[in-house]
Amino acid sequence: MEKESQIVLLGTGTPNADPERHGPSVAIIVNQTPYIIDCGPGVIRRIAAADEAGVTGLDVRKLCRAFITHLHSDHTVGLPDLVYSPWVLGREARLTVLGPSGTEAMALHITEAYQQDVAVRTQGLEPINPSGYMVEARDVPVGIVWEDENVKVTAFQVAHGDWEQAFGYRFETPDRVVVVSGDTGPTESVAENCDGCDILI
Repeated sequence: MEKESQIVLLGTGTPNADPERHGPSVAIIVNQTPYIIDCGPGVIRRIAAADEAGVTGLDVRKLCRAFITHLHSDHTVGLPDLVYSPWVLGREARLTVLGPSGTEAMALHITEAYQQDVAVRTQGLEPINPSGYMVEARDVPVGIVWEDENVKVTAFQVAHGDWEQAFGYRFETPDRVVVVSGDTGPTESVAENCDGCDILI
């Protein structure tokens, strides 16, 4: 069966605390496998709402891959939610997080901050699986950063304020090419990576 891809805008908000708009996050689903780009406020509740509305492939137990465009708080404050809530809800696989320089350090500090929670849930009176909270985070360079049977993901540099590294991502799936520009304006790198793309976000 051909692997069909689907895109879900989980949040399109800004740093402003607008109750009608959740923080920036996109899900690209290929062959019932979700790939999350950015983790703004409310990301897991938006994913749960989409799942409840019938979007297949967004079962929280399948949330194992995330890509960060840049480290502004409105794009990352939901990362602890993406690490821990799916684990509490049954995810057994570790979460892989890829992003620009600083992503690995951010994930490390998050795991250090939640050590007591992990201890209670794995050794105390709230038993849960011993693996689903684990994170493999990597700072990645420009170029191909992920490839599996569903997608090939390429990170490319974009201009965004004073950030030395801010990424857009090009997802090549079996049925379409999707480019997520990240926070940027019209730039040559977006034009180059969107050459022949089907969808630009």
